[in-house]
Amino acid sequence: MPDTSDEERQKPPGTTLSVEEWIEELNKHDSFDQYAKKRKKEQMDKRREERNAEKDESGDETREG
Repeated sequence: MPDTSDEERQKPPGTTLSVEEWIEELNKHDSFDQYAKKRKKEQMDKRREERNAEKDESGDETREG
């Protein structure tokens, strides 16, 4: 094992991230955050489909009547 001083071990390699960059990076790998985004998208898609179905039904009634 090569000799390294305490100072060298404490220095982070490369550049450091800003707080915003760090949070964004963590969220990329956060399974709970990804799950929440997926659920939100699914709910939005479901609502959109329901609205479209309602529009189709109301459109059919006006054509028939």
